[in-house]
Amino acid sequence: SSLERGLPRKAKMAETLLNATHKKHLWWMSKLGAEESTAMFSLAADMLHQGSTPDTDRQIGSAAKNLGMEVEEVSNALSALSHLSTEAARQSLAEEDLILALSGIGLSGEPAAAIAQACVQSREQARQDVQEGAGVRFARYKSADWRLECTVGGRSLRSVTEPGYLLRVVTEEGGKSVAHTLCCDYPSLKGAVSSLRHALQEEKGGHYRKVVRLT
Repeated sequence: SSLERGLPRKAKMAETLLNATHKKHLWWMSKLGAEESTAMFSLAADMLHQGSTPDTDRQIGSAAKNLGMEVEEVSNALSALSHLSTEAARQSLAEEDLILALSGIGLSGEPAAAIAQACVQSREQARQDVQEGAGVRFARYKSADWRLECTVGGRSLRSVTEPGYLLRVVTEEGGKSVAHTLCCDYPSLKGAVSSLRHALQEEKGGHYRKVVRLT
């Protein structure tokens, strides 16, 4: 529909962020206030950062008692919130995108706003936790400079120009800035850009969304 075409790409991704299982585990949080919702998300973030420990188990039991819920129900909700946190960090979703995702499973108002805000505030820590859990650390982009180089004269040139591109990318790796210098001709750069655009288009496909929900 025209409405769907008008939605930002990240908003469309947010609509598929939470599935029926997440709805089943989070529906009861619609009864909570902002403070309780934030506390639940903080506990989920702690579990993502520290893993399951005797201390987190005690906190889950205490939360269940205070909320009048079963321990399993609270535990399932925390798992769903952890999923939301990692996906929000991976896709760099904004607060409004998260509120949209939560509204799709029946969470709105204070609980949705509090969870979305806490999710964005803890994004950097969630990204680090996921990378460490997977045993990998990704370089972070900092800046890029480029220039077009072209020989305009010479005995061997014979009126044929062969432009090339020099690219300098700076990333942060292990707290240190690392510069990468790349050189390529125009046909190679054009092919790389075409491949990247094709990869971005794949994000809009049903197969990509299905894989995201399973990971």
